[in-house]
Amino acid sequence: MKKLISIIAAIALCAPAFASSAFSIHNCYGDHMVLQRDRPVRISGTAAPGADISGKFRDANAFATADADGNWTLEFPAGGAGGPFDMVVSAKSSVTFRDVMVGEVWFCSGQSNMEYPVWSSANFWGLPDGEAVAADGDAGIRLFHTPRAVAPDSPCDEPPGRPVWRLGNDPAAVKPFSAVAWFFGRELRRRLGPDMPIGLVESAWGGTLIQPWISEATFAAAGEDAVLDAIAAAKAALGTDPEASRDEFQRKARERLETWLRDKYFAPFADVSAKALADWAKPVLPPEEEAQWKRCPMGAGGGLEKVGVTWHRREFTLPEDWAGKEVVLRIKTLDDCDETFLDGVKIGETGISTPKYWDAERVYRTTLSAPEGGRHVLAIRHQNHFMVGRFEGPVTIALAEAGDSKVALDGGEWAERVEFHVDPAFAGVRPTVDVLATDPRTSQQTPSTLFNAMVNPFICFPMRGAIWYQGCSNAGQPVKYRDFQRELVEDWRRAWNDPDFVFIGTQLSAFRAHHPKERFPDDFWKNDTPTSNRGYAPIRDSQAILFDIPGCGLACTIDVGDHSDIHPSRKQAVGERLANEAMRLAYGDASALPGPRGASAKAEADGTVRVTLRDAGDGIELRGEAAASGHPGPHLFALLREDGTGEWADARIDTDGTLVVSAPGVERPVRVEYAWSAFPPDPCLYRKGDGIPLFPFSLEVQ
Repeated sequence: MKKLISIIAAIALCAPAFASSAFSIHNCYGDHMVLQRDRPVRISGTAAPGADISGKFRDANAFATADADGNWTLEFPAGGAGGPFDMVVSAKSSVTFRDVMVGEVWFCSGQSNMEYPVWSSANFWGLPDGEAVAADGDAGIRLFHTPRAVAPDSPCDEPPGRPVWRLGNDPAAVKPFSAVAWFFGRELRRRLGPDMPIGLVESAWGGTLIQPWISEATFAAAGEDAVLDAIAAAKAALGTDPEASRDEFQRKARERLETWLRDKYFAPFADVSAKALADWAKPVLPPEEEAQWKRCPMGAGGGLEKVGVTWHRREFTLPEDWAGKEVVLRIKTLDDCDETFLDGVKIGETGISTPKYWDAERVYRTTLSAPEGGRHVLAIRHQNHFMVGRFEGPVTIALAEAGDSKVALDGGEWAERVEFHVDPAFAGVRPTVDVLATDPRTSQQTPSTLFNAMVNPFICFPMRGAIWYQGCSNAGQPVKYRDFQRELVEDWRRAWNDPDFVFIGTQLSAFRAHHPKERFPDDFWKNDTPTSNRGYAPIRDSQAILFDIPGCGLACTIDVGDHSDIHPSRKQAVGERLANEAMRLAYGDASALPGPRGASAKAEADGTVRVTLRDAGDGIELRGEAAASGHPGPHLFALLREDGTGEWADARIDTDGTLVVSAPGVERPVRVEYAWSAFPPDPCLYRKGDGIPLFPFSLEVQ
């Protein structure tokens, strides 16, 4: 249980940085810090109950007395930007903070794309030019990097470990810091002026859900009973024997997953599945049956875009002298589970009992039959339990005794057919399967645990607001994410006791699947249909509800993604667009508009659809290769019919600034979409002047 010990140790390190007897000051304060301008300055800590505390800052004096629990807070008057200053806080002894600035302070949180550093020696992790960016620093930006920690029981008063404020002209401080946050702060400095200090507090953890970042109190107020049950389980587990509890958590997690698969996943489709298992693996299908299969490249038929079961078939020939010999079939990736048949006979299966089954290579052995002409049929019954499934090569078959006798099966034409797709309203989201995540004491996914450890220690520190880059881990529950996002905003405003606390989210970038070492070809999207490969489109739509909450905004990043890397390196554009939203929401910059969005769509008499935009400023323009042709590239716009099918569409910008969309073969479109897929190729529509991209949209046609 090394992980449990290390995490509990991290929580134990939430101790005061400056202590003399019982007198201490909370560790979020220190030399080189930036305090929020135009807000009362609060400095807090602990001392013996009844102890007198005094302080001096900017020629102002403040006094406090520790309460019965030993807590105290000094409050100095609000003031404008400036510095450097000294601050002295005294009880029986005194502490002096030096080089203190007053300016703008922002909380920078989320998952891995917020953690993504300016520079790192790790592959695919850090800016390609990160060393140069770090060397081009700015002492007017001050950085506070929060270590990872969990606290499933209750809120902490101290940040984990002993982090300190560091100067932005120190490359050693900038390199490990969030690249998005760094570029955000740098752009704020450019737009607010060189005399405006910027303080950035990074508190992020890759791969985390949104639920761990919200307090228990807010979940209780919202009536989130399932979340509260998870928090209660974590608290109940504290103090139990680690090794015994680990086995018990793993057993219960497996039981939850098995129950979900049995009752929610397979049960509603028992008859459909029985027929598929009886007929779909046969070497020869009746013509009327074969006509139901979709011809496509391997895994490209769209069936894996939803949770459910999809079959893949591939016909191929092998040398006839292989008959009667043992062969080995290898499949690099089948996410999640499978049953695999060769010539109608099951040769192997991988289920949830296999460790990391969703990423395990399949290696199946069998004795090869002797069909006429060496014709063989591979059939795979593929279960996708969560979000988007994967079926990726290499796929090979080889003689077991002769490693060089290998035939590749990745290419050529495959056939695909959906056995069933589950109804998410009925099935819900698959229970977690990660073994460590099933121990709520140590898991970063336990609700409220990161609020307790990595947010609450900073609520004594007034800030202007927060930038937030998260959503990937909640992509499987986009509808519920709307509630969680509202609860997060309410929670942090309550925690900081600031109804004007600004909150700016980052809409997820274009992305297909994460395998940066074995990248998709750049034109992989040519095989997509308008209704396949939705990917992050639903969660992006849920993120856009931030525009409905006063004081909140959202940065569009659809154009800076990477189809094969969930961590795209173009972080400068992300940080600068977040800063544009900050200028609009926090600093009253009338030139900073929210990103352009689709507002409404109306059917025209000639069968086209006219889309009206909002926040388009001086209008929308095409950029890149599309600018020369005057039309967006393929697979960006689509028109859908009432039955849910659709066609890729053409679009043009009319003289009145509206978009005119048309698609041959769609006479009565009911919906028009733009960039509504996992990885839309070359989203090329931008607002004139500031170059903010058009947000993806899916609009009902009136």
